[in-house]
Amino acid sequence: MFVGNESADLRLMLVDSAQCFHWSLLGDGSFAAVVAGRPVRLWRDERGVQAEGGMDALALRRYLDLDRDYAALAAEYAHIPAARRAIELYPGLRVLNQPAWEALVAFILSANNNVGRIRGLVDGLSRALGPEFEIGGRTFHGIPSPAALLDCEEEELRALGAGYRAPFLIGSALTVAEGFPLDELGTMDYEEAHELLAELPGVGDKVADCVLLFGCGQASAFPVDVWVERLLKCWFGIDCGGSRARMARAARERLGAHAGLLQQFLFHAARMGDMEL
Repeated sequence: MFVGNESADLRLMLVDSAQCFHWSLLGDGSFAAVVAGRPVRLWRDERGVQAEGGMDALALRRYLDLDRDYAALAAEYAHIPAARRAIELYPGLRVLNQPAWEALVAFILSANNNVGRIRGLVDGLSRALGPEFEIGGRTFHGIPSPAALLDCEEEELRALGAGYRAPFLIGSALTVAEGFPLDELGTMDYEEAHELLAELPGVGDKVADCVLLFGCGQASAFPVDVWVERLLKCWFGIDCGGSRARMARAARERLGAHAGLLQQFLFHAARMGDMEL
């Protein structure tokens, strides 16, 4: 199935840029995952991005953010040298639109972890509790649903590596199962959505902004971790006394409605050492 001929770098988007943690690179160069309970395999050929599995082309275009004008994004920030350089470095980078629940689980697990460890935790949890599908001759599992997590005891999740995050997963699953408007956060004002999301167990400012950016389409959400804190100080002169919440607010005010999209380019450039801090 043809998805599009935009210059999307699938490896950068799905594996290398730390937006999500459950895609796998297969031996033939394609990428596979279970997304929203549906198996998907993606690859590029001479025509563009191709896919097979349970998602249609329209859903995949939205997931991969192929309909956003990234040339316009580059023009919007062309007057800022660090922003211009970061966008130039990664012409194939796009910010994914993931299912909000999957982003929530992944970023709760991300707290105080590196990318490799997060991938391992998401994989272990999915293998034990998620839906199973065959993709490209291999078995893959999706991120478990709220109901699947609620069927678990806390000690079971701890044994899967969740550690102190286990009660946060169960508590958030219960809140979502009881009607928390997770899938409506993308239509809310940013401040309202952030305040609501931060009420969930294990969801602080940074996790909330990750979920809003990568799972709810809130393009101004600006997650601040150690790399982003450094780059804000170095490239933008934003310090705020070390308060990451205030730094995120200052970045949103300075960079506007697409601050979070730009953040992903800046974050990747800093983390990879492609731009010197």
